[in-house]
Amino acid sequence: MNYTFQFGVLSDYGPYLAGGLWHAWWTSFPAILFSTLLGVVLAAMSMSQRRLVRSASVVFVDLFRTLPVVVLLIWIHYVLPILTGASLSPTASSVIALSLNGAALACEAFRGGLEAIPQTQVQAAQSLGFSRWKVMRYITLPQAFFATLPSLTNVHITVIKNVTVTVLIAVPEVMFRAQELTVQFFRPLEFYTGAALLYVALIWGYTILMRMIERLQQWQAI
Repeated sequence: MNYTFQFGVLSDYGPYLAGGLWHAWWTSFPAILFSTLLGVVLAAMSMSQRRLVRSASVVFVDLFRTLPVVVLLIWIHYVLPILTGASLSPTASSVIALSLNGAALACEAFRGGLEAIPQTQVQAAQSLGFSRWKVMRYITLPQAFFATLPSLTNVHITVIKNVTVTVLIAVPEVMFRAQELTVQFFRPLEFYTGAALLYVALIWGYTILMRMIERLQQWQAI
């Protein structure tokens, strides 16, 4: 196969390609936020003493972490409007799909962190009159958050990388623009390599930010 690389096209169309990072970030950031918050709720539900509540959490996690993101995205964007009559923008559909998948993954990360908290701390708080809600709010969740940061960072990175599948419903992020340019100029290796490097830069920057947050950890398990 004879192929001559012409990476000079990136100097001409790189700014347009990089403009997709704005859409990639503003699709992934709400999804990261919602998946984290919902993951905390699901993890708390999985620790509940009520069997029905625990079962609801298990069903949610098992369903949305096994469904391929592409299938979930297509169902939300194309099938849901047929069933309900409510249409969603490509960005809204993407945020919902990524949030549901990310929440299932975040739940398991938080559940592992919660289970790692020594029961002696919970028992000590309960002996002081703390309710289960206050134990969760003041004792276990703050510690579990820092304990799960490495795993949670992996979940967030997965959410960011999954933004690339939103090209299927025309969210104008980096991969969508790379595909547009490839169709116009027939330089797939150059434009997709540029898109990959942009995502590497975005995820690398986010990883550095999360590592800085990890350094704020001030607690030590008893």
